[in-house]
Amino acid sequence: MPEDRSLQEKDARLELELRRQAEAYQRLPPADERNLLQRVPDARATESLVEHNLDLVVSQAEAHLGHGLPFADLYQEGTLGLVDAVGAYSGQGEFREFARLHIGLQMDSLVESDAQARKESDEDLADVRTLDMALVMLRRQYGRDATAVELQKSLGWDEGRLERIERMLDLARERNDAATINFLEASEAEDLGIDFVEEQPDPRRRPQ
Repeated sequence: MPEDRSLQEKDARLELELRRQAEAYQRLPPADERNLLQRVPDARATESLVEHNLDLVVSQAEAHLGHGLPFADLYQEGTLGLVDAVGAYSGQGEFREFARLHIGLQMDSLVESDAQARKESDEDLADVRTLDMALVMLRRQYGRDATAVELQKSLGWDEGRLERIERMLDLARERNDAATINFLEASEAEDLGIDFVEEQPDPRRRPQ
């Protein structure tokens, strides 16, 4: 779909921009890095440490690709993890290794949260389909629309779950109806060779 292609192109441009941003900063000499770490939480020192370690964010983002999240989302989350790492570093061990682990854990959390959200979304979609089929079957069985109590009994859902899924089904129907109308209007306009535009009054026409 054109919309999906446009989104992919936008993600690709943003990824390229972020990679260039990270490449603009070289790794700090050890002495300079130690000096800046001693000055934390000074804002300028923190900013400089983050800027010159963005390559860690890029490498961790690359390692976390393949879970359905775009590079830009991983990069943003990793940058937050890097900022936290700068503030949390106690001086024990090598800073970059500490930061790399911190960034990785931050991205792990994002991937896990996204996976959970996707799972819940899939479960909700399955429930919407189940409710839609139940409404049709019970209407045939009773010769009328089923009541909420009859639906709850048939599906084994509590009142709150039924109301939530009913709202989602109503929304899905509204979106589907709107998409169908737009498609039909676009198809008719193509066949007629015209564009549908809202009729505007002719300023030259005198009121009757």
